[in-house]
Amino acid sequence: MKPKWLINAHHFHAIFVCLLLLTGLCLYIQPLRTTFNEWKIPLVAIHIWIAIFYILVVLFSLRGAWNYIYKRAFLKKFNVTFIILLCVAWFVSGLVMYFHISFPATARNLAVTVHDVSTWISLPWIVVHSIGHSLRREVPWPLWWKRNTKKPEWIEENRLERRDFVKSLLMITVMVFIGGWVKWLSPILNISSEANLRRGYFRIYNVTNDYPRYEPGEWNLTIDGLVDEPITLSLPQIRQIKWVSIIDDFHCVTGWSVKGVELKGVYIKDLFETFDISPKNQFVTAYSGDEMYFDTFKLSQLLEEAAMLVFELDGEPLKYSQGYPCRLYHPTMYGFKSVKWLNRLTIRDEREYGYWQQNGDYDLDGYL
Repeated sequence: MKPKWLINAHHFHAIFVCLLLLTGLCLYIQPLRTTFNEWKIPLVAIHIWIAIFYILVVLFSLRGAWNYIYKRAFLKKFNVTFIILLCVAWFVSGLVMYFHISFPATARNLAVTVHDVSTWISLPWIVVHSIGHSLRREVPWPLWWKRNTKKPEWIEENRLERRDFVKSLLMITVMVFIGGWVKWLSPILNISSEANLRRGYFRIYNVTNDYPRYEPGEWNLTIDGLVDEPITLSLPQIRQIKWVSIIDDFHCVTGWSVKGVELKGVYIKDLFETFDISPKNQFVTAYSGDEMYFDTFKLSQLLEEAAMLVFELDGEPLKYSQGYPCRLYHPTMYGFKSVKWLNRLTIRDEREYGYWQQNGDYDLDGYL
């Protein structure tokens, strides 16, 4: 019979794993993540704190649980080993994602992938495990898995029969299906070439579940506030300025990166000089056309640090979900500073806290 402490530890594990999965899936599935943003619920912070408490539960119960199952059947050893491996994968990848600034982009992208894949692998096991416990139903595992009995000769001698081949083929088919399903659910843009695939994926994060869909000719950019005269510029007017193309790595504060992205547009410095815009103070608020998102800068950060208005990505106009037709880009700042659907720059005498400084405790400057 299981010791009472082990039963309680098992229940704690179940509660924390379910909470981690629930919050993790809400972060992974873009519409859910956006809904929590709209509700101003700090889901990332909640997920991290649950993970910290779960690590303490694992460390507290690890030795006792391992001693309990050491001489027991293969299935019990498998269950505990499987959970330990998942915890290690989640913990290590989570640390790399949290302290991503200390790791190269390849390691960060790998950590994000490992974190996601570990979650999806765990789901079938958790569902089967939960159904078995809640409905008191046993999966028809072989007896030598469930009890300390002698293994069949074909296992001892590693002789696979035809049914084992069929089972293996079925499992591979199921995993391929699950992999395709996960790919379908992934909140990423369609990748157009193998070269792009090797660079990494954009994961689209919004703060509203809807976003502007400008038709050609509808968009314009207003520059107002503490300037000699407010000005509203159309896209044809901005096209009169010399466009520049740069290749840079795009970094997100959540840990992923996309390497070698080609960005095309105009430097904000050239924009101000061409249209003789004379700011009378040193702070700028950049507003999104979604009417909710905004971020702030020192004017010098936009004029002296090669900040751009970007209209094309990898040789094509921005997609709607990427911020079409215009987004702001700063080459040495994280992606949350890259305001999508940019439609207004307002010069101010004081610097505001941006959306994520107010709702997510992000750094005000957001430098890499």
